[in-house]
Amino acid sequence: MPERHDRKRASVADNVERQTGQSLDDWIEVIEESGLTAFGTIVDWLKRQHGLGNSQARLVAEAHRDHSQ
Repeated sequence: MPERHDRKRASVADNVERQTGQSLDDWIEVIEESGLTAFGTIVDWLKRQHGLGNSQARLVAEAHRDHSQ
């Protein structure tokens, strides 16, 4: 199961970059510049303000959370 999850996560990350032109590192910087910190708030903001889908927004928010720890 973890391998399947890793493949799905990699696929979503590739789609984010292909569809937005921004890498996960770019998105982490965008979030940091926003000043938002709460996971759910970040997910909602990415969906509402940047048009990301739920899976994409959650992946980007998770990358930000992992980077911040």
